[in-house]
Amino acid sequence: ELHMYDSYGDGWTGASWSGLGQERLAVVSGSEEKKSFVVPFASPSPPPLAPSPPPSPPQLPPPPLPPLVPGEAFVRTPQDIRDEITKAVDQGRNASVYIPPDVRLAFSSNVECSGAMHLSVRSSGEGATLDGKKSSRMFYISSGCSLYLEALHFVDGCGEYGGAVDVFGAGDIAMKDVSFTGCEASEYGGGMFVESSGDVSLEGASFSECTASDAGGGVYVSNSGDVSLDGARFSECTAGDDGGGMRVYNSGDVSLEGASFSECTAGDWGGGMYVENSGDVYGASFSECTAER
Repeated sequence: ELHMYDSYGDGWTGASWSGLGQERLAVVSGSEEKKSFVVPFASPSPPPLAPSPPPSPPQLPPPPLPPLVPGEAFVRTPQDIRDEITKAVDQGRNASVYIPPDVRLAFSSNVECSGAMHLSVRSSGEGATLDGKKSSRMFYISSGCSLYLEALHFVDGCGEYGGAVDVFGAGDIAMKDVSFTGCEASEYGGGMFVESSGDVSLEGASFSECTASDAGGGVYVSNSGDVSLDGARFSECTAGDDGGGMRVYNSGDVSLEGASFSECTAGDWGGGMYVENSGDVYGASFSECTAER
């Protein structure tokens, strides 16, 4: 409502209000007027839109996996490995599997291989992880089966003999760039146990914080062939009895060229390593290993 009063008494015409969409408003001389009207509502202009962000650069595809070896199966679970072993047995052939790098396999029970066949399990690059969840070992190898492992990381394996790998009455055992961390055995071989088998080669293997209640905190080898751990590393492994890092009994020559044992502990003999009734032993360095005897 607009209340207009002609205080000078000379009349007034509100020309400036005509732009509001109303008729011209006027006050005659010596009088006053009231006028009600609705002012049209004008919505405020929206704020300017923010500029669009620049487009994201295209994502590069992951690097291609290396080509599979002929006859090699692509696997992602422990059951995939079991299935391939079963097929190999049925077809009378060897079993060979490839695990992509950065894949983590959780084990609730071990994978078994037995009989006159060869089992190859490998990854590449940064390697795949095999996790025993402190409740299971990963492999049981027996009855003449031979084993090859490459670019794998065994963690938190748990078993009576061999926290991660138990080998009994098998063929040759070979590994390359394989690690064992936090594995434990309630008897022998915190990381791996080998009994009555062929040659054992663990090139570039590492055993860290593995424990055995009895002997061989990292590895236990008995009544087997030559043992080669060239470039292997044992650190902070513990045995309740002999061989904080490794125990070798009644086997062939033991080659430890470039191997190292550090901060390993034994409750009896051989803080770093204990060898008995075996062939020549050569190579290796030891630092800060302790034994009760």
